[in-house]
Amino acid sequence: MKKAAIFGVGQMGKVISSTMVKLGYRVSCCDVSTNNLKTLEEELPSVAFDGYLIRSTLKEEIGDILKSNHDVVISALPYHQTETVAGYCIDNGIRYCDLGGRVDVSERINSYAKENGSAPVMTDLGLAPGWVNILSEWGFSQLGGADSVRMMVGGIPLTRIDKNPLNYVTTWSVDGLINEYRDDCEVLSYGEIKKVAGMSGLEDIEVGLLGTLEAFNTSGGASHTLRSMKDRGVRDCSYKTLRYKGHRDIVRFLINDCFLPDKCLKQIFQVGCSTSADKGDVVVILSEVRKGDLIWRKENIVNATSTASAMQRATATPISVVADLMAQGQLDSSASSSLSYSDIPFSEFDLKMKELLAD
Repeated sequence: MKKAAIFGVGQMGKVISSTMVKLGYRVSCCDVSTNNLKTLEEELPSVAFDGYLIRSTLKEEIGDILKSNHDVVISALPYHQTETVAGYCIDNGIRYCDLGGRVDVSERINSYAKENGSAPVMTDLGLAPGWVNILSEWGFSQLGGADSVRMMVGGIPLTRIDKNPLNYVTTWSVDGLINEYRDDCEVLSYGEIKKVAGMSGLEDIEVGLLGTLEAFNTSGGASHTLRSMKDRGVRDCSYKTLRYKGHRDIVRFLINDCFLPDKCLKQIFQVGCSTSADKGDVVVILSEVRKGDLIWRKENIVNATSTASAMQRATATPISVVADLMAQGQLDSSASSSLSYSDIPFSEFDLKMKELLAD
């Protein structure tokens, strides 16, 4: 039985752990919360689970936890702790991947891996950045290049909520959500990487059975896809968030016109958009690649199950699949220890994604 160590088994790490067990791994689950570990101990078979209570500093525990050979390490920790785990793995030749969370932290990890790494390292492997970027690389390869690449992702209620004018449910970090809205965003426009305001670039998008949604610029989702596409001659590349129509205008009014502090915004999302007010969530992943008159478009829909939200499944599954590919040694021969989305073998990735999400 192969072994995976998962650092951080909260909302996303919990589902990553159970997904790795489905893939046939024994998991070493590490967290500061005894409750998180107890929950996993009750849910996972004992033959596949080891729990480790860690301190917030991490440094003392990492070596003890990883001294027994692990085929891959996954970090679902907050960004300020992820770099500590990544550095240990790079120094000791252990395969490593994470969900990301901050551009500057991911850049430091990747830079350190290029200079010192001997085993594959990959950051930013959740939903966005992550799955949508891998999907866009596949579209690029199918057309043999591209003039423009558009990435869009949205986690929204399964149906509109009459008493909730935002038509939104909180299914992940509210702090991260607010940062995505507030922060400036990078886009590739006319061959140059530029900064644009968060929540700019509003447009309508038709999405399958969900009908007309709105899309607007938010930060973080593009990751290193922008620079990778620029280096290969792509003129335009962007990442946008999908929501039910009207959401952007309300949030922009609250942030830009009312100047609400983060404390107030958090209360609005945590109380007014709690998951208890909803019948479930759905995640939309959309990639569109254009080359001349050719258009490649791929749309994926992920639904919730009785045990996990759509956002949990859409975030945990891609990193688990890539971690599995890493553990099998399929990415060991990559040119650089620091992997990019184009290094992921799409056929194997897509097949495993479909198998796991069909459950």
